[in-house]
Amino acid sequence: MTTPRSTAKAGKPAAKRSRPSREIPPWRPLVAFLGLLAIVYGLIYFTGPQTLEPKLGIDLQGGTRVTLTARTEDGKEPTRQQLDQAKQIIEQRVNGLGVSGSEVVVTGNNLVITVPGEDGAQAKSLSQTARLYVRPVVGAVAATPQPPKPEDQSDQQNTAMPTEVAAAAIAEQRKIRQAPGDAKQEQLAALQEQMAKMDCSPDANDPLRGNDLPDQYLVACSTDGKEVYLLGPQIIDGRDIKDASAGTDPQTGEWVVTLEFKGKAADFWPKYTAQEAPNRTQTAFTLDSAVVSAPAINEPIPGGQTRISGSSADPFTEKSSNELANVLKYGSLPLSFNASDAETVSATLGLSSLKAGLLAGAIGLVAVLIYALAYYRMLGILTMLSLVLAGAMVYGIIVLLGRWIGFTLDLAGIAGLIIGIGMTADSFVVYFERIKDEMREGRSFRSAVPRGWASARRTIWSGNAVSFIAAAVIYILAIGEVRGFAFTLGLTTILDVMVVFLVTHPLVVYASRSSFLSKPSVNGLGAITEVARERKVAARRQAETVGVGAGAARADESTSEKGTVR
Repeated sequence: MTTPRSTAKAGKPAAKRSRPSREIPPWRPLVAFLGLLAIVYGLIYFTGPQTLEPKLGIDLQGGTRVTLTARTEDGKEPTRQQLDQAKQIIEQRVNGLGVSGSEVVVTGNNLVITVPGEDGAQAKSLSQTARLYVRPVVGAVAATPQPPKPEDQSDQQNTAMPTEVAAAAIAEQRKIRQAPGDAKQEQLAALQEQMAKMDCSPDANDPLRGNDLPDQYLVACSTDGKEVYLLGPQIIDGRDIKDASAGTDPQTGEWVVTLEFKGKAADFWPKYTAQEAPNRTQTAFTLDSAVVSAPAINEPIPGGQTRISGSSADPFTEKSSNELANVLKYGSLPLSFNASDAETVSATLGLSSLKAGLLAGAIGLVAVLIYALAYYRMLGILTMLSLVLAGAMVYGIIVLLGRWIGFTLDLAGIAGLIIGIGMTADSFVVYFERIKDEMREGRSFRSAVPRGWASARRTIWSGNAVSFIAAAVIYILAIGEVRGFAFTLGLTTILDVMVVFLVTHPLVVYASRSSFLSKPSVNGLGAITEVARERKVAARRQAETVGVGAGAARADESTSEKGTVR
């Protein structure tokens, strides 16, 4: 019996399927992931409060609300354009501090700021007019304690005034605390007398705050309330600030705010400091009509940059320096505001809604795990282990983001997390089905794993890339809670790739090398193995049938040829 002839043409051998590239030892990615997980939880326990509680959003834990009442110089109603511009700048300040879950709403002539937690000072800091001026210091004296005002006047100061009353108060303060740039000696003497009458106590409400005329002399208190300054007309406007950042002084270690000027101010400041350095001229940085810092110029300051530091009695902290840099970076508000006392806002959805959502997510996750165990058996156990490690990594990162950038977790963010974890399970299914496809072609479980992985990882990369791009677009275009959803969706998408590559695939490789876990009755691939065996038997029978038929045909042909010989 002769074998059938090959159908391949000469010079064109049959194409062979490319073998998967040599893989790195599976213990390396596993150790890398466990090391990253240890670093995350090490940062949680050694860089802050040793708690595993993430910061919750307003809809879960409630928050603090501050109402801002707009004030105009002429006492007229603020325009809608001014309110919208102020809202936009405050939202930029919120984003500059991180994804904090704050809300800014325009209500009539007011802006309502709501921040998570009980820190009303944060909401008030976001409402700073942030009108910064650099003014030369004409004189400075210690603040004189003023007699307490009647309770009714004190209450009136701490409440929002009607626009007409506020405008009259601003005009009165300008009259007694300011003088023209070309003021005579008598006018300056009157301002010096007013310095002793200034109320610089922390509870004092300054009607002139953020409404002083920059081209005139000004009597102003320091932010710590311990000194009163007579300042000359401004020499640099805060609108000439290009950038502002917080950091520490390398020599003293104190927190400072570094300013970078632009335009004419960048050229003026080096010349001014070079001119005034021999005289050690004291120069004040005023923010909303209060002196933040008044250092003496000891040497020329080149480069169009300078630094603001707190006073010796009230130095900057990391929080205060970052807040000041943030409000200066995005410019001043077009309006000045009176801020009401902070009021506590109860959770809009509450812990009951959180528990209900988590319960629904847990039920869905358990149902997925039961299905995976029933359908994939041993591979379902690997799925459960991978999801547990993915959840631990996501939770740790969210806790750290809450500390570092003020990220708050709300129900929209929880929805993004649940969807992201579901996408991780989808990646497992893609991988396992590719393994089953290879086994249907007759390969063993061990040889099918690397080939199935080579095919599945391209699909996993493509699917997660599309999801991440969608999350990034939503985050850029959306506002409010939708951004929290997009943020957590993008975060879980990145972690999906990490878990599949660093955890799931190495675990499957180890399972394929185990004699026990490779048993079809254990790994749940018995049916696929049986299908592959039946295909092999059918292919062998077909080959035998074809071989026998071809041999018989040749025998008949030979007999026929012999019969024709004469």
